[in-house]
Amino acid sequence: MFKKIYNSSIILLTILCFSSFMSSCSTEEDNENIESTYHSPEELESYLTAINQEFKEITYLEPVGESSFGKTIWALVISDIPLEYESEPRIRLTGSIHGNENITTEILIRFIDFLTSGYNKDQYITELINTRYLVFIPMLNPDGVELESRYNAREVDLNRNFSISWAPSNHHGDTSFSELESASIRDYSLYMQFHSSLSFHSGAVVVNVPFDYASRFNGGDCPLEYDLVEYLAKVYSKSGKFLETPGILNNTHVDEGIINGGDWFYAFGTMQDWSYLQSGCLDFTIEISNEKKPESFEKIDEIYQYNEESILAFIDASGMGLYGQITDTDSKPVFAEIIIDDADIITTSDPLGYYHRILLPGSYTILINAENYEEYSQEIEISEDSPYQEINISLEKL
Repeated sequence: MFKKIYNSSIILLTILCFSSFMSSCSTEEDNENIESTYHSPEELESYLTAINQEFKEITYLEPVGESSFGKTIWALVISDIPLEYESEPRIRLTGSIHGNENITTEILIRFIDFLTSGYNKDQYITELINTRYLVFIPMLNPDGVELESRYNAREVDLNRNFSISWAPSNHHGDTSFSELESASIRDYSLYMQFHSSLSFHSGAVVVNVPFDYASRFNGGDCPLEYDLVEYLAKVYSKSGKFLETPGILNNTHVDEGIINGGDWFYAFGTMQDWSYLQSGCLDFTIEISNEKKPESFEKIDEIYQYNEESILAFIDASGMGLYGQITDTDSKPVFAEIIIDDADIITTSDPLGYYHRILLPGSYTILINAENYEEYSQEIEISEDSPYQEINISLEKL
């Protein structure tokens, strides 16, 4: 059963309560096992393997796929039961989509170290890991890292190779998902059914939100649940020290550290837009540093500190909404679509029938569709006092 880890008003949820917690948890010891250099694909694999061996109770290491050079793309799961599904939010954290944005891998390594070293030592971290299913993919583009290139080994920008508004152009690939790396994370994400995601980039400082292919300011497409998108984005930007990061984007369309992608510049075929519209996952592009590969070890640590509380707050906030299990009248799990009113996001239950749908407080109509079962509909209310609600659903066979 999903457990709550917060009990405050939704307006203040996850934004105001981290300072004292972080001051007691963040120490120089958190990074004592991290090499003071940038990790190569092989060094990353060694690090993740060592973490998995040291923390077998809460981690699981598995391949996502392979690169063009045949390098394994690794995912590290962190959860209290990493080999089993539960009705808890699944959160993906991805780095080095662009191979020359090396700091993004290092930020995720530090956060992995922070979580694993704090488990069973700090109550908050322990409860967070016990109530979330976290999947880290620190290096999606290992060939680009090795080549010190934005692109993969085939000179394709992976963040222009997804299917939403994909457009043929230089470095976009022959077709959408033409690249092993983008196809691998597509298949892995659809299998894992993530509910929220942070995709880390560098070259700027801002929280970039869907959609990349349209300008909201100019009347283009905008997520139907923009209030939810904006809320989660600001949970990230307004928590901790993110807004203090030097060089944060100065743009007329930036609002408290967040910007709609298309209001900044148009980008077609991005992972963020695909995740939102095709996989039911609220994905945000987090630009964390104007420098893609800072030279000093101290600068990497500094950028990490600007983001540590924000990552924690986002993971925390991803727990709000509706969750439960969908079965039939014989108590067998059912794979079903969970549709909320007329929203863009359509989530699905997993092989055990568990589901989670992130929602702000409010009134909703939930619609459950499953092949060979009668359609199910129910009015629900998510309150500010209890920003999560469990509803287990039994479907009648046709």
